[in-house]
Order: sequence, then structure tokens, then C-alpha cells
Amino acid sequence: MPKNLAARYHPPAHRGIRPPAMRESGPSLLDLARQTQAMRARTAQFCPRDVFRDSAWDMMLELFIADQQRRPICVKELILVSGESATSALRRIDRLEGAELLQRSTDPADHRRLAVTLTERGNAAMTAMLRQLFLTKGEGSHRGAEVRPD
Repeated sequence: MPKNLAARYHPPAHRGIRPPAMRESGPSLLDLARQTQAMRARTAQFCPRDVFRDSAWDMMLELFIADQQRRPICVKELILVSGESATSALRRIDRLEGAELLQRSTDPADHRRLAVTLTERGNAAMTAMLRQLFLTKGEGSHRGAEVRPD
């Protein structure tokens, strides 16, 4: 993969972008998803990626962030985000779709491409996981903070 194309698909920490700063009113779910994505990228610097890989989580994070930004994601982009071979990533996408967490549809702008989006169930699952990770009362720096839905 060419360097300029690969840079587009690496999480923000690989591009030297820091996660957004916490706002006085508390982090948004988008902020928390970006922070989680950046943390996963930092982990990859210290541990072999193939050992600590969870491509389903990486895909779901990317889809959640894209959904919050109202940005389309195509199957090819999701494959690149996963860090797996195309065959393995497509199997993972099939499983996530079978679990009704994401859906594929023809991209209205280009009928040759398939767009991937979170389903309502997938969005609810990601929202619940991010809240559980960061916003459970009484523990950690973000826990107990109000979250903005963004």
C-alpha cells in the first residue's frame, strides 16, 4: 500500500494528531471514541499488532466515528482500518453484519462501491460500550462525567 494511502487509514495517533481536549461540559461520545482509537494505536507501538489485534473493535470504532461525523465509509476503507487481509476482514464484516451491528448498501454516489454503516443496534452497542468504558460513576478520570451525545 502506498504511504500516502496508508496514512489516511491509520488511527489519529499514527498521524500525529492528538485526541480532542476534554471540554468543560464533559467529553462527547465522539471524543471518547477518538480517544479509544488513539489508545489502540499507541498500544500497537509497544506490542505486536498481530497479537493485540481486534479488527472487529477497530472497525466498529471507525464506523462509530464516521457516523458521528456524518462521513461515509466504504468496504475497502473498513478493510484497511482492520489491518487484516481482505479475506479475513470481509469475514469479520460478514459476522458483524450477521449480528446486525452493521449493514452494507450500495453507495448512492458510486454504484460500484458498497457503503458500510452502523445499524441502530450497532450504534446503541458502541454508545453503551463507550459509556461503560469511560463514564461509570466513581472510577477513573472521566467516570461520572456528563457525556454529550454529539
